[in-house]
Amino acid sequence: MNRTNIVEPLEAKRIIVRDFLSLMKTLPNQDDAASVQTFLRYLQSLLRIKQVIPPVVEILTLIKTDKPILYHSARRSIMSSSNLHMLFQIEMDVELAQERLSQYDK
Repeated sequence: MNRTNIVEPLEAKRIIVRDFLSLMKTLPNQDDAASVQTFLRYLQSLLRIKQVIPPVVEILTLIKTDKPILYHSARRSIMSSSNLHMLFQIEMDVELAQERLSQYDK
């Protein structure tokens, strides 16, 4: 997401969800270092967004369901002192996550 442009909050969330769906198509469900690092860098970029609150929990929930090998490899690779550690402790219903993200995928 280009953070230099000022866009409406709804449009910003749409861009975040579109970027996520694109990532889901390209990122393999593998535990190789490149895939894990790409995924963790993506999560870090979400946390840096200040304009809106990105749907991080929903995104992690779908990754956990759709790409479990990648999710668990990333979870094991982060330190307990990492700012991402807490995100991996949060649980959410998959249907609710899909429903919330679908409202921005238009």
